[in-house]
Amino acid sequence: MRKPWAMLAVALVVAIISAAICWIPASEFLERNIGLGWLFHLRGPIEPPSEIVLVTISPSTAANIFLPNDAQRFHRCEGIGFGVRPSTHLGLPTMPSRWPRCLHAMLIDKLARAGARTIVFDVLFRPRPPLPGFARDPNAEQDAQLGAAMARSRGVLIAQKLESSGAGIDTAEEHLIELSAAIDAAALGAAPFLIIGDSERRFDRFLAFKDPGWATPSLASLAVQAYTLDTYAQFRSALQSVAPDAAQWLPADAKEIRRTGGLQASMLMMRQIFTGERELATRMRAALEADQSLAADPATREQIEALIDLYSGEGIRLLNFVGPAGTIPAFGFDEALAMNDEEASSAFHGKAVIVGYAEFAQPEQVEHFNTVFSTAAGLELSGTEIAATAFANLLHGDTIRPTARTTWTLVALLAGLICTALCMWLSNRLAFLTVAALVFGYGAIAFLVFAKHSVWLPVVIPMFVAAPLGLGAGTLWKYEMARRQRNRIREAFTQFVPKEVVAMLEQNAEHLGRTRESVECACVATDAANFTTLAETLSPEQLADFLNVYYEALFRPIPKHGGFVSDVVGDAMLAIWPNRTPDTRRHVCAALLEMREAAGQFNQRLASNRLSTRFGVDWGRVVLTTVGAHGHYEYRAVGDPVNTANRVQDLNKKLGTRVLISEPALDGVKDFLLREVGYFLLRGKTRPVHLFELIGLRETAAPIELELCERFAGAVAQLLRGEPGQALKAFRALAADFPGDCPTAFYVRALKSGAMLRDGALKVD
Repeated sequence: MRKPWAMLAVALVVAIISAAICWIPASEFLERNIGLGWLFHLRGPIEPPSEIVLVTISPSTAANIFLPNDAQRFHRCEGIGFGVRPSTHLGLPTMPSRWPRCLHAMLIDKLARAGARTIVFDVLFRPRPPLPGFARDPNAEQDAQLGAAMARSRGVLIAQKLESSGAGIDTAEEHLIELSAAIDAAALGAAPFLIIGDSERRFDRFLAFKDPGWATPSLASLAVQAYTLDTYAQFRSALQSVAPDAAQWLPADAKEIRRTGGLQASMLMMRQIFTGERELATRMRAALEADQSLAADPATREQIEALIDLYSGEGIRLLNFVGPAGTIPAFGFDEALAMNDEEASSAFHGKAVIVGYAEFAQPEQVEHFNTVFSTAAGLELSGTEIAATAFANLLHGDTIRPTARTTWTLVALLAGLICTALCMWLSNRLAFLTVAALVFGYGAIAFLVFAKHSVWLPVVIPMFVAAPLGLGAGTLWKYEMARRQRNRIREAFTQFVPKEVVAMLEQNAEHLGRTRESVECACVATDAANFTTLAETLSPEQLADFLNVYYEALFRPIPKHGGFVSDVVGDAMLAIWPNRTPDTRRHVCAALLEMREAAGQFNQRLASNRLSTRFGVDWGRVVLTTVGAHGHYEYRAVGDPVNTANRVQDLNKKLGTRVLISEPALDGVKDFLLREVGYFLLRGKTRPVHLFELIGLRETAAPIELELCERFAGAVAQLLRGEPGQALKAFRALAADFPGDCPTAFYVRALKSGAMLRDGALKVD
């Protein structure tokens, strides 16, 4: 019987919980790292902006540029060559930061002749100390040459770096690093480009303006203003039409900005004007609509609106990535220098050219950043590509616009309320289909809004938290109603038969003994030395707590690698790995190493009475079944491999080893260092078992371990060939070179005592 008010109350509780989740800090992390990433990948790469092109600096570009093998000509970039290096020339330094700066001057002249509108160097031009052995300092000459090229171009921006100093956050002081004076003075502007990463070091935000502390526009914002300087006069006129008092503080035109070098100061002033009056941006847009003469053409109007958005928007923006590394058009530094004027004009005319470090081959990537478009192979976007993306976003006003947290809350509230109500009122099948259709429809809307308008709606919370939470709550409601009905039926049955019989009928107890499964598997038996001594010193309660902590450490790797614990008796354990994947044996070995390490770490926490955990492994067919009778059953593995694994584990005591594995359990295993310890006729067995000691991973093995395993295997081989005398000599030699090796000492004792051998196997009791 349905209770509408109770159902409504449950739906409201789910809705409120869904809405409250939106205010948990982790929700923003999930939306940004999963939801936003999903939207980007679903949208895929887009056409890169036509206004921008990269010139990349990398070791691979350096490999194609050569200068004469003459110090004077080398540092003056005379006789530069490209392609195949002649014997008369030298290659550039492998570190691009050590290249002669006259190369950058040559590039600027090349780009200026090609008609590049703005040139941005995402490169730090720090002061260089004088080079000894020259009449005149080549570094100073290069800086002067680069500064002169910048002055001729009149449109070059350079990167700056902001650093903090001080013992703590409250006492930290920010300052800009020192740049070469000749270069800094000649540049149109210099600013840092600050990108922001989250706790997982994924970068999807950048600073358009740094307002607190050392106030500065970012390099991307500086580039946008420099690129649109031709429309500065119209922008100022539009501002003057709505705020004449504010406009009078700004330079009259672009010539004044270039002449006085006041680009950054003007930008900070405009930022202050717009943030001081929040309605100013709306009024300017209204003025542009009302007076078409303020913007002579659509391109001019678009640039003015981009500047309005730049100065009135948030200081921190979300990057609207165009695609993975290499999406933005790029030319290598060597390609750009080698172009003729016609090729350069075709590539760079009217463009914003960003010069910086970028490499599109994964092994060469340095100072690249994890983003939504980072590939599984590790190919990431360079800082230069991210700066270019930020520039394009600001120029077109299409940075990602996140919706308000209140919008997130409302969407999650409705999702939780609707999904819960549907699941409680409809049948499960119809409810799931309806909710799936609603979730798909909302996801499609969120994607279209993102792809068309760069608006970011929440995806993870409403689709994958609120909707499943509603479905779960509705299902639990119906389950609880059904459970109560079953309880009423059970109570009715108890009027006819005893309660115990009712419970047996419900659980099908008559079939418990028939549950069994035959599997091929690995059996891992463990035992802890010194446990008896330890148990004497602890009370039963303390011992129980101690074992729980011990097994917590030991059990953790087992399910991680596909096994399960079958049985625990005191300090001994049996784990089973059913052979259900081709990598089962490799997973067993990996788990053994982790269990051995976990046991070692556990021992480090003990002040005394440390346990020494031994492991024995065998492979074969067992039956997983319920064992018991008369109301008591246990689920166990039954078969000879279980007994053999325990015998192998016990052999560790005699050999002084920790992990012994039988040969069938190692079929196809190649990644681990194993020591063949020979054939052993174990207690109660009629056939010898070929055993190996697990040392560790082969790739991390020390040379001395490899030598020990190889020589030990040779000695065992002599023993198996029926040469006990030669084997004893080999083991004695090993004992001399490896005096602490217990298996070697065991064989020396066994062979000296004339232990009985049968078919090369050593009998142990």
